Amino acid sequence: MPVKQTYQQLIDQNIRNDAVLQSIGDGLIVIVDVDRGGKIAYVNKVFEEMTGWKLKEVLNKSIVKIVPRQDKNGKTISFSDRIITKVLAGEKVTTDLASPFYYIRKDKSSFPVASVITPIILKGKIVGAVETFRDISKESESDKAKTEFASLVSHQLRTPFATINWYVELLLAKDIGPLNQKQEDYLREVYKASKRMVALVNVLLSVSRIEMGTLDIDKKMIDITCLAETIIDEEKLSIKEKSLKISKRIAKNIPKILADPKQLTIVFQNLLSNAIKYSPKRGKISLKIEHEDKNIKITVTDSGIGIPKADRPKIFDRFFRADNAKEIEPDGVGLGLYISKAVIEMMGGKIWFKSQVKKGTVFYITIPVNQKLKITKKKPDETKK
Repeated sequence: MPVKQTYQQLIDQNIRNDAVLQSIGDGLIVIVDVDRGGKIAYVNKVFEEMTGWKLKEVLNKSIVKIVPRQDKNGKTISFSDRIITKVLAGEKVTTDLASPFYYIRKDKSSFPVASVITPIILKGKIVGAVETFRDISKESESDKAKTEFASLVSHQLRTPFATINWYVELLLAKDIGPLNQKQEDYLREVYKASKRMVALVNVLLSVSRIEMGTLDIDKKMIDITCLAETIIDEEKLSIKEKSLKISKRIAKNIPKILADPKQLTIVFQNLLSNAIKYSPKRGKISLKIEHEDKNIKITVTDSGIGIPKADRPKIFDRFFRADNAKEIEPDGVGLGLYISKAVIEMMGGKIWFKSQVKKGTVFYITIPVNQKLKITKKKPDETKK
């Protein structure tokens, strides 16, 4: 075949390939030299429209410098912490409305993004990555409206349930008159159901306030060991019903910390109740509190079902529940760990875990001793281009 003809075929093929890539409805970036920070090899027209950058301006430029990525709090994410590091490990990574990030345009405005990043593999070696992404500003606004509605509904539901509980308590206390056994049994069922609804309403209200960045924080110096002991006492009946063995290791001279006792109580309740719920009968649970450097470290260990590997990346997502957890507790809503993570991070702390299926899970929390509480508001969506 003549060289001229072969050359023309290559040109035609490149033109066709370019036409295909340019017709993709999402923004597209091809990244190479990922081991040296990542350089842009190609972008399509949608990328140009969304970011304000032209192809000729970004070729061979650093992806981090051209399109900085920020989290919902406005913090710039370094290349080593970006999703592409997972891609280098051979993973396919997707972000969505539940866990968006923000891209910064050429004019320094920002917009929320959902993306899919996949590795480019050549001869068994990862040589680059392809990212497709879309602007989810409208979806974010819709999600915000849903959150505000949930907050309004939750708030309005609290008053009637409080009234129901108050009257039922009066009846059960027999302040109004005697009850026969059947009446008392029925009222106790009503009371338990109403209390469950109040707990659910409070959880939904907390979630909506977290999403809107309006969660109230009441700062107080608290003794975290006393708070933990109180939560354990409240769970004694549940522990006894399953014949669980619980051990406590609390270091001496744990300092008081500046925290919201109500919100921290919710965190302890979530972790301890999960440990009880997902541990087998006659299983083991342990709580350890220690002082490490400038942090209080809390460790809650159980001998339960564990978290499947595939579910671990989403375990702190709202409304997410692992499949094996659903089998044991079908009625859960999957918000406890989401709220716990949000609260701990508001206190400048961290929460993480280790787990083995059918062997148990260990949750770790660190809380700074001398750090002021902060309320982290969600970054507002910017649609200006």
